[in-house]
Amino acid sequence: DALDGLLNEVYEVLNKQLPSEEMTKLRREERGWINYRDKTAKKASLKYKGGTMEQLEYTAVENDLTEKRCYELVENYMK
Repeated sequence: DALDGLLNEVYEVLNKQLPSEEMTKLRREERGWINYRDKTAKKASLKYKGGTMEQLEYTAVENDLTEKRCYELVENYMK
């Protein structure tokens, strides 16, 4: 939850900083990235399908990708 909050904070700052055309492009990109993150986390978790580690692996991968995305957004878009 903390990383999702951070991602939302970065996104809000970008929403204020970027021109509307660039923000529209970023929104489309972000939808694709969320789909990628969720599919990647699900795929990684399936190695533990039905086990107690399945949800833990999903969350770990999801958090790792979200953290990386925060850095990408800052590096590529923040002014």
